[in-house]
Amino acid sequence: MDADLDMNQDLILAHERQFAGQVAGKVVDRPVLAMWMILIPIFFVFYFFQLKRYKNGLKEFSKNYLITRERTLEAVCTARSSHADADIDELVALSDSPAEAKGEYRLWIEALVDHFGALIRVSGSSYEELVRAAYRKESNYQLALNRLTLTENDFNRALTAYLPGDQLSISQVVEAMGKSVKEIRRSQAAEIFS
Repeated sequence: MDADLDMNQDLILAHERQFAGQVAGKVVDRPVLAMWMILIPIFFVFYFFQLKRYKNGLKEFSKNYLITRERTLEAVCTARSSHADADIDELVALSDSPAEAKGEYRLWIEALVDHFGALIRVSGSSYEELVRAAYRKESNYQLALNRLTLTENDFNRALTAYLPGDQLSISQVVEAMGKSVKEIRRSQAAEIFS
């Protein structure tokens, strides 16, 4: 891969990691320290145990949140360096999603490929510069983000029925993720084009 491609990939990946951390911070519940816990040592110890679980939860959420994004970005960059298109069929096949959700997964992958492809093809020294060069106007960027959000939410909803656990809780987490992603993306788009 050439230097611009490597730099763009690093910028995009850094942004995706930061974004995953933001989403995790909004979705994973942080334990609350009550004043009385300080006065009773066993509860204070319990709070720090919960805090450690929270931090591990943030890391685990971010790691899982990034799997498809990292895989797709790598495929887009590899394809770009060999002047080919990313193999969407291969990316879909790599997923361990149930067959019933593969259609929604494919649509999400296609949206990611288009988005990452747009960012890889331009030059810039920051993620923000890549976005401005690729999309030119906030409305164009918002359209791409809306497509990403919609396809990801559709996939997550399709996947919900196949996840083990309390379906109501899972649905609430999926909805919280969708809402958080939309809010964060809207805010970032406004900042990038301000």
